[in-house]
Amino acid sequence: MCFSSSASFVVAAVLLPLGVGSVRYCQDQQRSDLLPLALTPLFFSMQQALEGLVWLGLEQGGSVWLVHPAALGYLFFAYAFWLVWFPWCVLQLNLHAPPPLRRRILVGLLVLGLLMGGVLWLPLVVDPSLFQPAVVHGSLDYHTTLLTDRWINLDFGSTIYAVIILGPLMLSASGRLRWFGGGILAAFLISHLAYGYAFASVWCFFSAVLSASLYWILRDPEPVVLPGLN
Repeated sequence: MCFSSSASFVVAAVLLPLGVGSVRYCQDQQRSDLLPLALTPLFFSMQQALEGLVWLGLEQGGSVWLVHPAALGYLFFAYAFWLVWFPWCVLQLNLHAPPPLRRRILVGLLVLGLLMGGVLWLPLVVDPSLFQPAVVHGSLDYHTTLLTDRWINLDFGSTIYAVIILGPLMLSASGRLRWFGGGILAAFLISHLAYGYAFASVWCFFSAVLSASLYWILRDPEPVVLPGLN
């Protein structure tokens, strides 16, 4: 599979109106608890637009000065933002008398996401030489050097990352939202097994495409919390 600036910009353009429509739906329904989830396609749109800029900067004769700022913005989403955002989204769905166990799990995942996101992304802000984007086999590899590389290998680290993101989605009673989580899991496995050299880029691309389904998921008549988990 070959990715490109066009692929990233097309996904960004498609997600933009879907995100706006999702936000308007939540506002019309006065569902502030669903608003974070509704904003998700907009954030994925921003992330894909940033990756499109990285592609443009890496093209022959492209604007090289675009590469590092756009890549740093992209990696903010990939390495930090999503680790916090998904636990936060599901916490908002469980604000009204949530079962204690579920709330403790979600808060724990949120705190873990904050810590992991800080460890992964903040060093890249301090030292831009820690990441060097390049095109590898038709995909983007950000060539990041992380503080955790000495102690945690890619398999274990990416598994923790996936648990923080997927765990909250799987706690929902909404079948549609669990299907979304299942799609993210499938994208994780495909990206890890087939595109390990560009895992962060490919998984985020697939996840962005899947986020288009949130426009449909928000209209799910099923409850968004899971009774009995206490």
